[in-house]
Order: sequence, then C-alpha cells, then structure tokens
Amino acid sequence: MILLLDIGNTRLKWAELRDGVLAPQSAFAHGNGDRAQRLQDMLRTATKPDRVLISNVGGPEIAAACTDAIRARWSVEPEFVVSTAEAFGVVNAYREPEKLGVDRWLAVIATHAMQRGAACIVSVGTAMTIDGVDASGRHLGGVIVPGPHLMISSLLSNTSDIATRMSDEQTVHRVFANHTKAAVHQGCAQALAGLIDRALAEMEREVGARPRLLLTGGACDIVAPLIGTHERVEDLVLRGLAVLARGD
Repeated sequence: MILLLDIGNTRLKWAELRDGVLAPQSAFAHGNGDRAQRLQDMLRTATKPDRVLISNVGGPEIAAACTDAIRARWSVEPEFVVSTAEAFGVVNAYREPEKLGVDRWLAVIATHAMQRGAACIVSVGTAMTIDGVDASGRHLGGVIVPGPHLMISSLLSNTSDIATRMSDEQTVHRVFANHTKAAVHQGCAQALAGLIDRALAEMEREVGARPRLLLTGGACDIVAPLIGTHERVEDLVLRGLAVLARGD
C-alpha cells in the first residue's frame, strides 16, 4: 500500500493506493490547534505503507509535523514530490519548472492521464488557480488569484465601512445585489467565474478547440453555479500522486 497526502494551504487530504486503485479521499483542516491529534487520528486509520508520497504547498511547519508523525509511527521516510520540467507526457510551461506549485503540476499530470485532450483546470481554495494543458500534454501556464474567502476577508479588513454594513441576509446567484453581504459575496464569486470564462476563451483561441473544464478544491461550490458545463474532480492532486506512484 502507498499512502498519498495532499497538503494544501488550509486542508490536508489523503488516500490509500492499493494495487494501483485509489481509495476515496479524506480531509481535515490543518491550521488549528489540534493538528497533532488530527495527524495521529489519520495515521491510525491506515496500515503501514510501503511508501508515503506527499504534495505540500502548506509550508514547512506542516511538512515537518507530517514527517515526524510518519517516522514515529512507521519508521518510513516520506517522499515530498517536486515539480519538474517534464513528467508522464506533460511538459511544464514555467521557465523555472520547480517553482510551479506542486499541487498544480500534479493536477495537470492527472488531467492528462485521465483523458488526452485540451483541458482547463480550476482549483478553488484559499487561492484560485487556473492551468491549461493541450492535447499533446503541453502545459500552457496559469493564473493565481485570491480565492473567494480570501477576497471577502480582504474587503472586510481593508475597507473602512463595508464590514459595518454587512447583515445576515441570504445571498443569491445574481450580479446586482440589493444589500451589502450579497454585493460582497456575489461580487467575489462573479469575479472568479468571469476569470474562468476568460481563461476558457483564451484557451480555445490558442488550441483551436473548446477545452474540458475541470473543477476542484474545497471552495469550488461557490463558483460552480456560475460557470458552464464542467467536471468536478475532488481528488485531482491525489490522482496525480497516484500516477507518479504507479509510474503510469
């Protein structure tokens, strides 16, 4: 068995890979005070793995905590994946390939492995990232913007009176709002959806075909109702780790 971990900015996702088959992912928020207990609870659910592969964009502190916990429980040295210039038929667009976020790199690898065709990959979490890959596996590059919650908190903490005008009224999926809470929440969501539409149009011009749209990430429910036909793939980074683990 190979244990796969996807450490994001906010959540840690994991799944077991047994005989090449990826199990459903589990997840917990790793930024709170009970991180050590959550890690111990996670490790207790798994049998001793032959390998542990980790994608980490959550920073050195959570990486060290995971490493120490895994070593202490199983005496296994975790393998932290890094972005490379090329892997499994995908060519990295970055001039310095190692500086592409490893979660984005694995998502592109997984997408290309799932189906050979142009795809636009959108991950909505603390940040929202958009990456394109063409049918040949050429990574087109990408975009990084604040995610919906980060956009909202930035508005509330960096303006003089928007926060004081917020109410508990319900928001609706429309551009023009009639109260401040909806104006903020829908403004941020609509801005992200508009960027996705722009990225799709740009990709279509570049590759000459409408790309598949893949949506992943813990906050993707916020933008999903505002965009067109798409495919939800909750465990896309773990699928990329599985490709590496299997050597597909």
